[in-house]
Amino acid sequence: MEENKVRQTYYNPSVTPKVTIALVAINVILFVLEYNFLKIEDLWDKFGIGWDYLMKNQWYRLFSAMFTHASIAHLGSNMIALYGVGMYLEEKFGSKRFLIYYLLCGILGELLGCFFGNYILEQNYVSAGASGAVFGLFGILIILSLRRQMFRIPFVRILLFIALSAADALTETGIDIFGHAGGFLVGIVIGLIYSFTTGKKAQKE
Repeated sequence: MEENKVRQTYYNPSVTPKVTIALVAINVILFVLEYNFLKIEDLWDKFGIGWDYLMKNQWYRLFSAMFTHASIAHLGSNMIALYGVGMYLEEKFGSKRFLIYYLLCGILGELLGCFFGNYILEQNYVSAGASGAVFGLFGILIILSLRRQMFRIPFVRILLFIALSAADALTETGIDIFGHAGGFLVGIVIGLIYSFTTGKKAQKE
């Protein structure tokens, strides 16, 4: 699609986002299992992410924390946002690359959250949730929608998804604000790298 058409036409996904749906399903299934078999204290202790846990080389928590939610509201807001953004990006990147970017945003966002929480707030807290990864997708989508050679989507829709997740982050307990911000920054970097490298390839072609 030519650049002027991209700028004038909103992008509407036409492919079923299989990985996005799978991620939502996994989060929901794990939440049901956790809710029925674990107490909230055990949930944080076994699967949450925190600086002290990383210092004990419990690196598996970088993955487990992304699939752990403390409440239905926490889960619901993240999954609605994940599907709403994922359906755009999975079609744009392809399923494999989309999954890699999702995991990168989640893992690096959690690492930044743990680091800044420990050294800026000077307190060790435990957090969990897919919010860091989801906010990373927000960052990617915003960059791609602003770059001239990328697709356009209604910006109000992005803001609604961000507001939904942000409201949850401000009202729920045990939410890692630094993790949200870290994931968002990682997404912005990924979006910039992808858009600039893709733009250069397009110009050469």
